[in-house]
Amino acid sequence: MTDEKALEEYTVAELKEIARGTGKIEGLSAMKKADLISAIRAARDEIVEDVAPETVETAPEEKLSEESVKESEETVEEKETAPPEPAKEKPRKKAGKTPGKSPVTVSSLKEKMGMLKQKKEELKKKGDRMGINRLRRRINRLKKRTRILARAAS
Repeated sequence: MTDEKALEEYTVAELKEIARGTGKIEGLSAMKKADLISAIRAARDEIVEDVAPETVETAPEEKLSEESVKESEETVEEKETAPPEPAKEKPRKKAGKTPGKSPVTVSSLKEKMGMLKQKKEELKKKGDRMGINRLRRRINRLKKRTRILARAAS
C-alpha cells in the first residue's frame, strides 16, 4: 500500500488508476486531484474496517499447505509495495516520407470505398455492429477525401 504522503506525489492519471484498482470509487473522470486523494483514502479506510481479523475465517489446515500460504503472502506484499505502472509511451514515427506510396487519385479512393462497402455488407450478414461502424467511418473519410481532391483538381 502506498504512503499517505506519496499520494500527493502521483499525477492525476496515476491516481485514477489507483482509484480504479479499489473498485469502490465512482465518477473518477470528473474528480480533481484533491478529490481523488480523499476518495482513495476513504476507500482504503473502508477496506481496512471491512476486514477485521476476528471476522476472517481460516480454511482447514489440511486444505492449505505452507507453500501456498507463503506464496499468497508474498503476492499480497508485492501488490502493496509495487508502484502503479507508468503509462506506456507511443512509438515515435520515423522522420521523412514513407517509401512506395502511390499518388492518391479520386478513382483509387473510390475503388477502396467499393471494397469497404463489400466488407460492410459481409459484416451486416454476420451481425458485427462494431465492425460496421468502423467501416462506415472509413468510408465517410474516403468520401471526404474524394471531395477535397475533386475540388483541388478543378
